[in-house]
Amino acid sequence: MVEEINYLQHQVPEDLLVFFRKQAEQKIQAENWAGRNKEVKIQNFVHCWVTEEAFKQILIKEQKWFRHRGLYFGDAAGAGADFTVKIDGQEVSVGLRSVSPESLNIFKSVAYPDDRFRDEKDKIADYHIVCNHENGFTKFYGIISKEDLLDSLEHSRVLYSKKNQEKFRTISLENFKFELLQELIEKTEKS
Repeated sequence: MVEEINYLQHQVPEDLLVFFRKQAEQKIQAENWAGRNKEVKIQNFVHCWVTEEAFKQILIKEQKWFRHRGLYFGDAAGAGADFTVKIDGQEVSVGLRSVSPESLNIFKSVAYPDDRFRDEKDKIADYHIVCNHENGFTKFYGIISKEDLLDSLEHSRVLYSKKNQEKFRTISLENFKFELLQELIEKTEKS
């Protein structure tokens, strides 16, 4: 029996993919990403920005109030939340975790930077949405609260990614709930 996977989907146009790639190349050059695999980092930024644009368009379509950090250049400390939405009059931060097709389909897990978990828990968003981008199509699979994310990361394995040249903690894709994603969008206040 094949397991049905629910998701929200949005497609960004090809010209935006080209624009994001040029921006990522400029970011890598401006921030002097010496000693790291530049092509991998460029692709990571493109995936990140495409998924953010797709989620932004979903919120716009649903006429929801939000703030978005946009294409950020600079250090991680100044980046801010991917998104801020309002639920019951309170601002809530939302982060996106874009996963590779292998993580999604083979390992069924989501990687999270170990240093962020260890050293910067205060900067972790209130909610995280797991998504995947491929050829302009972004699929959003589910969401996890910061509390549940931290608890899951506390008990997770730490792995080293040669490709990204950093340590990650991995948690099961099952921890990200599609129903909670739908609920978050539904509860987000209108613009």
